[in-house]
Amino acid sequence: MTERTRWDAIRDGTIDVPANRTLGFEIVDHDNPTEFVAINWEVRKEYCNSAGNIQGGILGAFLDALLGSATAAYLPQTHYPALAEMKVSIFRPAPAGAALYGKGWIVKAGKRVLFAEAEVRDDLGELVAKASGTEIPVEL
Repeated sequence: MTERTRWDAIRDGTIDVPANRTLGFEIVDHDNPTEFVAINWEVRKEYCNSAGNIQGGILGAFLDALLGSATAAYLPQTHYPALAEMKVSIFRPAPAGAALYGKGWIVKAGKRVLFAEAEVRDDLGELVAKASGTEIPVEL
């Protein structure tokens, strides 16, 4: 029998991720989360800057969720993906009401460190932002 992953537990609600719930991130199910994970999100006005576009730190939270979710697909339910570092590149603004689609995946899964990448696109398929990060599995 295959060991239950942290991603399985997040998807079925056994493990709650309060930040994801509070910000309104919606998991997109598909067959192979070790290939990639996907999350949809609509930009809320209260998360925008004075120009009416998503604030960079909030966009960073979305990218962080994608990196962590991608890592969770590789971890047993008893382990947590601790983000050690993240680099974010923002390519275009996303205004309030924009529908965003994010994908996260593992580039290299080591025993002590996992290297992850993520990208966010808008409803026109335009690249909004990318991130790369290093995740460390921590036993709870």
